[in-house]
Amino acid sequence: MWCRLLIGIFVCWLLGVADGFAGPLSERVCERTLPCDTVSHGSIVFLPDSLIRDSLKYEYKKIKSFAYRWKWGRELYKMVFVNPNKINIDIVETQNSEDRYQAYRGKRIRNIRVWVLPPFGSSIQDTVLIRDSLSWFLGVANSLHQSSSEKMLKKQMTLRPGMEIDPFEIVQNELLLKELDIVDDALIEVRDVEGSADEVDLLVICKDEFSWTGEVQSNFLNSFDVGIETQNLFRLGHTARYEISYRGSRHQKWGNEVEYTVNNLWGSYFDFQGLYHNTYREDLWRLEAGRRFLTYKTPWAGGVALSRVYSSSTLVDRDITKLVDLFNYRLVDAWVGRAFRLPEKFSYYQNIYLSGRFTATQFVDRPEVSSDTNHYYYDRHSVIGALTYRKLKYYKANLIYDFGRTEDIPSGLSGVLIFGYEKSDFSRYAYLGTEWHYSWFDNENQSYYAFYAALGSYWNGNTSESGVAKAGANYISRLYNLSRHRMRFYANLDYIHGFRRNPDDYIYFDDNAIRGFDSDTLRGTQRLGASVSATLFLPYIKRGFRASVSAFVDAGVLAPAHKSVFQSQTYWGVGFSLNLRNDNLIFKNISLRVGFYPNVPPDAHLIEFDMSSERRDGFHDFRVTKPEPVSYE
Repeated sequence: MWCRLLIGIFVCWLLGVADGFAGPLSERVCERTLPCDTVSHGSIVFLPDSLIRDSLKYEYKKIKSFAYRWKWGRELYKMVFVNPNKINIDIVETQNSEDRYQAYRGKRIRNIRVWVLPPFGSSIQDTVLIRDSLSWFLGVANSLHQSSSEKMLKKQMTLRPGMEIDPFEIVQNELLLKELDIVDDALIEVRDVEGSADEVDLLVICKDEFSWTGEVQSNFLNSFDVGIETQNLFRLGHTARYEISYRGSRHQKWGNEVEYTVNNLWGSYFDFQGLYHNTYREDLWRLEAGRRFLTYKTPWAGGVALSRVYSSSTLVDRDITKLVDLFNYRLVDAWVGRAFRLPEKFSYYQNIYLSGRFTATQFVDRPEVSSDTNHYYYDRHSVIGALTYRKLKYYKANLIYDFGRTEDIPSGLSGVLIFGYEKSDFSRYAYLGTEWHYSWFDNENQSYYAFYAALGSYWNGNTSESGVAKAGANYISRLYNLSRHRMRFYANLDYIHGFRRNPDDYIYFDDNAIRGFDSDTLRGTQRLGASVSATLFLPYIKRGFRASVSAFVDAGVLAPAHKSVFQSQTYWGVGFSLNLRNDNLIFKNISLRVGFYPNVPPDAHLIEFDMSSERRDGFHDFRVTKPEPVSYE
């Protein structure tokens, strides 16, 4: 009997090899430290971040039909193999992100272990390398990758041995790791220590991003941007980036961008960046060093930046969307912030932030200026401060903006009071403003709601100047089941109104207002935009390619200050996009979009094609940074 059993196993294995996937087929029989298709945190189980898996449907059928010829073979099959899911899209169990750590609150961290996974053929939830006909290719790709240093990854976190478990800080440390260019995905597990009721170990699982990566964007007509990065120099997480661009419709057709970035320089939590850009948009170099508010426990943040701008269509302290005459100036920009913790309330973590910023802009080459002309070219010094209140928590879900990993959805409230003073060549101004953001994720029906409002203005005595008022809303529906498919709906509404602006200060349509719509001739001082879209997540996969299809309808109105937006011309954009993702490629995300615009001005196109490799993320992250006036863009 045992001989027949062993022969059956051997024959099943040979059949698997013959069909191109050597090794065990079932995730239940693979060798690993972690469970194969779930990761348990106490009593809570999370499904994998791999949302769509290769279906071995036909191979399973062959093995199953062979094994079911005998009674013992049927029992053997049930012991060894798991029938593939008819639905290939796994849905993450949505809940408050820190709930999975609550059982360990207050326990002391004994040890932190970092487990670095190769970039191809594995995931943080399925750590065994894929074994199929592509395994040789994945092995070659992984051999070209320079693995991240475990010591370096430990330094990126704020968690240290000897600390007590704080669930929300662990969640924020997961986010810190995910934000690194060298990390594709991350998961922190808490594990009990045998024989100790007060100590735990942390297992940090990080899947590396391939050392070489890049991005590409083009409209297939007269422009393209192609960039390449090496993200893990010396295994220290240093990033070097180069991008070349072409704009056939511009005076300067070719452009180059070079950047070098270091995260957490010498373990100080200070980041450093140096860059040089020479494109149709700008010609400048910039050096910057700063420390962020990493978690809600970080007490201090700040930084300093030095820039030499030889030409640019934008200013750091002014919102200018399009300009004919470029700027040439020097800039010093420094800020500092202090955080104060408030008691936790209704599972929200609360902080008060006080921050201040100093900027000095000195022009090297400028046209003639006077008290009523060329105000953008004034030499100026400004001091601006902000008092911010924030409460925040996160939920885990997936299939929202990204279908390659779980997404952390921020839910909370932030309000900031902005105040400042500016002295320039011909004037002195005070500044007052406020900005509010609120978002709420309904855990019952899996829907997301967000609202924002802002108001700000410079003041010359009792006279308001260069003011802006903004308001908007965002809605994301629950995930609908359509047989094997999944679908979400999205809706956005935005309004911005500039009042008592300078005569040459306008806003335009941009990609956020009407996707793919670009015109230099349409402009106004107020803009109303609305968008409705839907994304269908497909359950199919071939050689690692996952896909979703999106359709959108965008509408926008630009109007001058004296005219209502409801009495002005409405412009439309209608289109769809095919979104592809493959974790085994350098360009993991590829979006091919086509848009049709029924009524366009002479300088815009009736149809636009666009290809992009950027990952979408539409959530307001509630991160507190350097204070700045309410933007007019």
